[in-house]
Amino acid sequence: MHKKLMQYNLKGCMAFDCLGAGQKVTSDIYGGVSWKQRPEAASEIFQVFLAVWQLHQMVWYLAEAAAVIPAEKLAEDIDALITEYKNMTALPPDQILQIDIEEYRTRVNLILKKAEELTANSIAPGKNTVRRSDNMGKNFKKANLDGQDLSMSLLIAANLEGCSLFGTNFLGADMRDTNIRNADLSESLFLTQAQVNAAQGNENTKLPKTLCRPKSWKGQ
Repeated sequence: MHKKLMQYNLKGCMAFDCLGAGQKVTSDIYGGVSWKQRPEAASEIFQVFLAVWQLHQMVWYLAEAAAVIPAEKLAEDIDALITEYKNMTALPPDQILQIDIEEYRTRVNLILKKAEELTANSIAPGKNTVRRSDNMGKNFKKANLDGQDLSMSLLIAANLEGCSLFGTNFLGADMRDTNIRNADLSESLFLTQAQVNAAQGNENTKLPKTLCRPKSWKGQ
């Protein structure tokens, strides 16, 4: 279902899941100067980082949406939003702080929703997907959750052991202590390294190629 994600040079395999925003702020926006070297500008640098991190997170999701084959028809809209992101993050710091991030987020979310709907429809044509919101502690062991919408869901301590999660939408889901041992998330949607790090998996957990297996999973 996924094509190459690396065309946008976005790598999710990082110890701290800022998705490269920190490096972009320090290297590109401030020319290699950090807040430690310019303590008088620390407040501004932190605010710029927060803005860029939010934008970078959204463009990461857009890049993943672009790699989902059922969402190919959205390619032009996705490319336009990514180009807009590149232009915004090339601005001087004071102008970056004036960006209407929520307005951009609204437009991004519309595209991500369309991508999720196209994917779900390709898995189960004509079937309406019901978003599962409160799944805290629920037991879905070995269930087929292909194409399900778990976006913004509370999955704290939920049991997804052995589940099939092809095209399952994890956008913004809280996965602290979620059991994903022996689960197949290799073709899930909008899963991040931070979510994986917070979950409980093992050597048999299948992850998307862009994400790393946490060292804490060894022996589980």
